[in-house]
Amino acid sequence: MNRRILVVDDDRAMVKTLCDILRLRGWEPQAAYSGKEAVAAQRTDQFSTVLMDIKMADMDGISASKVMRTENPDLRIFLMTAHTGPYSVREVVREGSYHLVPKPIDMASLLSQLE
Repeated sequence: MNRRILVVDDDRAMVKTLCDILRLRGWEPQAAYSGKEAVAAQRTDQFSTVLMDIKMADMDGISASKVMRTENPDLRIFLMTAHTGPYSVREVVREGSYHLVPKPIDMASLLSQLE
């Protein structure tokens, strides 16, 4: 598995922090700030993993993950959310994104799951 990861959130500070931490752990992160940007980035680069927020204005993470999975069925997608109620979990499972990352993020747990 390559260690290229796409980090997607409309919160630029969150993206920067996550990219910095992932880089220190040997990953090659690339930032995107919307679902549309994420889909475009996936079309031009080869990522093994995507770490993406669910709630974004232009295209939410679930919609973006549907497109990405259609184009790359082997892509590992981790969806982040502060709203981990039953609806969010059902939606993520139904759409085939098997990793739900609750916010605030437990970095030790996330890094373990990524490995």
